Order: sequence, then C-alpha cells, then structure tokens
Amino acid sequence: MISSPVMKRVVRVAFAAALLCALVACATQPPQTAAQRQADKEIAERVQTALDADKQLYAKHIFVRSYNGVVELSGFVWDPPDLLEAETIATNVEGVVRVVNNLELQRNGIDDSTVTY
Repeated sequence: MISSPVMKRVVRVAFAAALLCALVACATQPPQTAAQRQADKEIAERVQTALDADKQLYAKHIFVRSYNGVVELSGFVWDPPDLLEAETIATNVEGVVRVVNNLELQRNGIDDSTVTY
C-alpha cells in the first residue's frame, strides 16, 4: 500500500497520463490513403445523389461527409419524417457502412417549436 503523499501524487499523475494517452490514441485516426479518400468522396457523392433524387425529400440543406464508409448527414430538413427518410436513403447506398444522422429540424420560424438552435 502506498502511504507517502508524494508517492500517491506520482501514482495519480502517472495514471492520469496513461489515461490521457489512451484517449488520444483512441480519438486519433490513421491517415487515409488517396484511394480511401477517393472512395469516401464517391460514397458521399452517391449518397447526395440519392438524397437529391428522392422527390419527397427536400435535400438542398443536407450535407454529406464520409470517412471509411461511415456517412455523416448534417444540415436540416423541414418535416420530422424527413429526419428518418434521409437516414434510410443513405443507409441503402452501396458502400455505406453506417450513418451518423446529425440532421436538425428546421421549424420555419414557428414560435411553438421545441427545437432550438
């Protein structure tokens, strides 16, 4: 058992440093090759095309990014069902591994909206 106050502090600092290193290692991603970047660009373009092709979905304010096949949708839609519809469309595009839906609902200035920015 560690009894010295100095040793306790050293152990705490070492533990904190190890934890910080582990978090940084998990948070940083390896650099992509040119082929991986190109594949992600093509996936994002296919998703955007699929969103734009849907006649029921106004996709002008939806932005698509892809990293290793994980597609992120951001921006906003006008109607609550469009939040799920955009995600469903993106999920069905070839090459998409997973969809992260960060879309927001634009309430068109309605005062009783529970959605805030």
